[in-house]
Amino acid sequence: MSRTRIGLFSLSTAFVLAFAGCAKTPAEKTAPAASSQAPAPVVVVTALPVVVAPVAEVKPVESAAKPAPVAKAKTKVAGRDLSVKKLVVATGVERGSREPVGVAESFKQGEFEKIVAYVELANPGDESEVQVSFDPPSDGPTKGNVWLDVGTSPRWRTWASTKGVAEKGEWTAVVRTRDGRELARESFVVL
Repeated sequence: MSRTRIGLFSLSTAFVLAFAGCAKTPAEKTAPAASSQAPAPVVVVTALPVVVAPVAEVKPVESAAKPAPVAKAKTKVAGRDLSVKKLVVATGVERGSREPVGVAESFKQGEFEKIVAYVELANPGDESEVQVSFDPPSDGPTKGNVWLDVGTSPRWRTWASTKGVAEKGEWTAVVRTRDGRELARESFVVL
């Protein structure tokens, strides 16, 4: 089959002729033409070249108004300015006054539901966090390991509790900053 290029398109000559009814099969090409048949019409295919205009570059329209500034999220720093004013061990915290109740240095096993480390901090700097953990008398894993938010305030009160204090002996409540610096510790005994 021969191919004819018209403009930007490539068409098959056989297809165009077959479509117009002018195509002959190989047997028809060798057979003599019958005089009673009318000659096949001649089809002329004209195609104009397709011209594609280049696309203009589109530039974004700049707004006269400046975008609104995005508020930065407050980040919690390692607690450079934090200091512990008070750390006590208790059996709870009173809801109304947010003060510790059942403060003691020793607690009888089975007479408390949980142990609370009550922390009062001074934080003149940015918002921060402290970790409170309860270290057991043995080499066992620490209990609690609670992270507490500390806002900017001359007197920020917060507390962490654990129900995992069951082993008899001397325990230690420890307050640390995010970078591991120890701020305070308070020992207590479970009898």
